[in-house]
Amino acid sequence: MKRLTRMHGWGLSLVCALALAAPAVAQEAALPGSDAAGQSLRPYAFVFVAYAILWVFVFGWLVAVARRLARLERRLNA
Repeated sequence: MKRLTRMHGWGLSLVCALALAAPAVAQEAALPGSDAAGQSLRPYAFVFVAYAILWVFVFGWLVAVARRLARLERRLNA
């Protein structure tokens, strides 16, 4: 059971890493000669901060759920 939980943790980590890498890959695929290179991202800084805060909450929630699940498994196995 412990091995299965560990595999789920690795699988979840892999899915999250791929989900975070997808926008970077999409940005690299921009058409050559587009005007995106000359633009500044300064006006959108608050969007990036809000997105980062959201991810912190999501990962915190995942950790809380994982801890509760581990505690429940310990109680069931005892």
